[in-house]
Amino acid sequence: MVLGQIPSTQAWAHANPEQWNPLGWTAISADSQSQGQGSGGTTWTDVPGSSLLMTLVSPELQWSSAFVFVRHAQASLVIVEWLQSLGFQAQLKWPNDLYLHGLKLGGFFTEAYWQQNRCTRWFLGLGLNVQAAPEGCAFLAGLSLEGLVEQTAEMLSKALDAPLPPDVLDRYTSHLMGWQVLGTFKDKSSGELLQATPRLLSPDGRLGLELLQGGLRWVGHKELEWSIGPDPL
Repeated sequence: MVLGQIPSTQAWAHANPEQWNPLGWTAISADSQSQGQGSGGTTWTDVPGSSLLMTLVSPELQWSSAFVFVRHAQASLVIVEWLQSLGFQAQLKWPNDLYLHGLKLGGFFTEAYWQQNRCTRWFLGLGLNVQAAPEGCAFLAGLSLEGLVEQTAEMLSKALDAPLPPDVLDRYTSHLMGWQVLGTFKDKSSGELLQATPRLLSPDGRLGLELLQGGLRWVGHKELEWSIGPDPL
């Protein structure tokens, strides 16, 4: 369903379960969001009428908690590889962002309902600058918004309904900015700056950093901020 201006497709999806497709995926999109949500409590700003703003709500699931991030990586791959097939040299930034020519192009925001260690409902939010972008961000010049919600929802739901490919994490890391490159990271709790090289990625989304001074440190995305390249944030 396509809505006008709303606070957030993600918030609307949670608040209106009666609109979910009982048998399949539900795509909820908007022309603009006044309170667009990002991961970690961040916000997403769009140029009204110029972006793909969508939340995809799953049918009832029984996904293992250990592999929910792998599904996030799978969805990210669907979008980045599709954009690359159109000639846009898009890249991923761990764990939730899309970049184009070094500028932020879009991002993903996932949430879930749980019963014990099983994901029973999954919400995939996608924001993508298409025809215009806020200052300092990238957009997809020449790409039309017409039919884009339907096309994107079909690509994602088809991939997520299929068996999980065994090479998802390898493919995901191959599209990551800064992968296997020395970079600077900031510890969110202490403010400490670390120089390290991303070497490993676990199925639950934790990053294995090879520290410049030696040793391996495993981190989650809420623990560190990642700066691409050697310069501090």
